Amino acid sequence: MVKIILISHGNMAQSLLETASQIGSFDTKEIDTFSVSGKGDLENLPQKILKALGDNGTLILVDTFGGSACNSAVQSTQHLQSVKVICGVNLNMLLSAINNKDKMDLISLARKVLEDGKKSLIDISDKLK
Repeated sequence: MVKIILISHGNMAQSLLETASQIGSFDTKEIDTFSVSGKGDLENLPQKILKALGDNGTLILVDTFGGSACNSAVQSTQHLQSVKVICGVNLNMLLSAINNKDKMDLISLARKVLEDGKKSLIDISDKLK
């Protein structure tokens, strides 16, 4: 099973996890969420990330590329081959990760989550024309 970690500014990560749990049935305790809302959070985040890593690989989903959450995740794990960091998390990506974490290895899961995230971006106005 691939471990999933969500990291965001504010409480987006926790809210995203709570929303996903209302859609699917899974144990939310299996997924760690971390919030970045100030300098104090950033000082402790690398240690928290490293402590939360899974034995069979870890997929870290962060809110935005280049932000504090992303930078901390990358800086603390870039030396580890068993970690993938994906930016721009949305609900479809999280549901995809949750539904496939027990069926895929880390590399396959990361590809699937990215693919499903891209598929979920739709300009519905154009579709209706």
